[in-house]
Amino acid sequence: MKNILKLTLVLSILFIFSACKKKSLEKGINGTWELRHVAGGMIAGADPNYKKGNGDIYVFNNQNFERYSQGKLIQSGTFVMSTERKDINNNQANSAITFSTSAEKYYTNLSGNKLTIFIGVIAADGVEVTYERQ
Repeated sequence: MKNILKLTLVLSILFIFSACKKKSLEKGINGTWELRHVAGGMIAGADPNYKKGNGDIYVFNNQNFERYSQGKLIQSGTFVMSTERKDINNNQANSAITFSTSAEKYYTNLSGNKLTIFIGVIAADGVEVTYERQ
């Protein structure tokens, strides 16, 4: 009986900490993010760098998101973030995001005012998009 109680207590504590970590990630991404750089999937002669005011924006608010292209809303819904580490494109993802509008999970690197989303692997025609917090 004592073992069952101990196991229940340990599992409860782990669940609480994992829920707090998830909320912390989602809270850390809150705000407006504008595209600054695209690596991979290049079109010959296209500049991979994007200037401030380009209108390619993600807005995250708690578990909701909106995506804008050239200033126009093109997608909205909910999202879930999780802590995950993965080596990808000579970088390391520290989290993953799943949008309600897609069944795919995208690896991300959220660090300070920089958000990188890895959409596949560059070597297999994937892209790496980097956003800056506004």
